[in-house]
Amino acid sequence: MTGIGADLLGVIAVAVGAAAVLYAGMHAARKAGLNPPPWLLTGGIGLAMVAYSVWNDYAWFDRTVATLPQGAEVLAVGRDSQPWAPWTYLAPVEVRFAALDPAQITDEAGGTRSAPIMLVERRGQTIIVPQDFDCAGDRIRPARGDWMPAGDDAAFAAVCPGEASDG
Repeated sequence: MTGIGADLLGVIAVAVGAAAVLYAGMHAARKAGLNPPPWLLTGGIGLAMVAYSVWNDYAWFDRTVATLPQGAEVLAVGRDSQPWAPWTYLAPVEVRFAALDPAQITDEAGGTRSAPIMLVERRGQTIIVPQDFDCAGDRIRPARGDWMPAGDDAAFAAVCPGEASDG
């Protein structure tokens, strides 16, 4: 399960766990002669759900990068702010990235190289896009596309180290 379904399942699990802990704590407090306010249970559950959701959004990138093949490198990261999470306007959250596994780079006929670029999105499907690189000609060719100047492309710099142009 990926995407919003997994996030929702995680939030529900946190809510159930927080409810159990808070209920037991409030019961113990009543046995000790204290009288905790009744809103403490629902407020605590809500706070736990929001805290988990914030943690999950900010920890997603590091957890996902850790699952990449050993030696894979992140080429670019996309960050975004979301209206339903106003704190992301202060600290935008990583929502997508492109990565390359150097072990998958192959030398092709004509002196070019080919490598699959992984495009990973937070709540989307991971897409693998094959891309060709002409290191000597300082050109790149996306899947089913035409050759174009490499410029300051991060994938070109990773596939053709030492041959990247100055832009």
